[in-house]
Amino acid sequence: MTTAKERAAALKAKLAKAHPDAPRDSAELASLSTQAMLRDAGYPITEEPPQLDVRLHGRAVPGHEVPVREATSILGTVQEAVSACGQAVAKKATAAGAIHSAILRATELRFSPALGFGSVVFHLGGTAEPVTGDEIPETTGSDTLLDLVFRTLFKVINTAQVDDPAKASPVDDLRLLGPRTAKHLNDLAKAITESEIDVDFVWRSRVERSRATLGRRGALALKDAIERTKEEITVQNIRGTLSTVSTVVHPQLLTDDGRRINLSVDPEGAAHLGAYFNRRVEVQVEQKRSWSVTTGRESFNHKLLRIEYIDGRADAADQQVIANPTDSERA
Repeated sequence: MTTAKERAAALKAKLAKAHPDAPRDSAELASLSTQAMLRDAGYPITEEPPQLDVRLHGRAVPGHEVPVREATSILGTVQEAVSACGQAVAKKATAAGAIHSAILRATELRFSPALGFGSVVFHLGGTAEPVTGDEIPETTGSDTLLDLVFRTLFKVINTAQVDDPAKASPVDDLRLLGPRTAKHLNDLAKAITESEIDVDFVWRSRVERSRATLGRRGALALKDAIERTKEEITVQNIRGTLSTVSTVVHPQLLTDDGRRINLSVDPEGAAHLGAYFNRRVEVQVEQKRSWSVTTGRESFNHKLLRIEYIDGRADAADQQVIANPTDSERA
């Protein structure tokens, strides 16, 4: 027989599913009620600026207070993850170095706190869509960078919170967002698991309204998914000029797109590379991509599998197999 608490939880879940845009807390309900009263009275409704509500609750937030260290740790990692994701969404992701100033400005959040029952809510204002007043009607309402960021981040967070391998995994999305975003999401998950504080996110803008929740269970699943993205092995074909040949140091390939790649090869294999020195070649490599959760920096290792000329002499006699083929090659 179900208890009253279980029946209440089931009813709450049913209502949330039937009304996904229903207010989540008293502050959101009050805001919606005020807007409805003004609209019904015939007053013009001032459009609210874009805003992220971050609600902290759980065992460590029994009333209207939250420890400063925990709150600043969570809010700080949220801002860093938002900026890093903005860089990735804008196709300007880097593993190290400063984030572009335009990305920082577009993803900057500014907060003011408000109290809720058994929780603390931080209202983080975001950058609005630029509107001059001269726009043609119905041409406004395009996605801002923050709209795209929260749509992307919330998908990862909600997938981790569900933690159902049969439905979806956040691993592939994390790889697309890059090591910097994954590093800051890992920091956020760590802050949540250590502080025993759950976090609800609500993003509202002119065109977007979305939500996400990250509790201890989801944070642990997110950390596990991030751990599984730390290493990725792929087989690639790369063209360039073999600029260094040695049995002592790594041979180096100057690629057609200007990169310098050190090729990992044993001394016996390196001894056969002399004929390819300063020649345009195509190499097949096993690329191992690794990154650090601590720093967010990536590192690459390229194991040379095969090399051949590409200047009109690519027959079987001019092809050198350096390492044993991988399982994918055998297939």
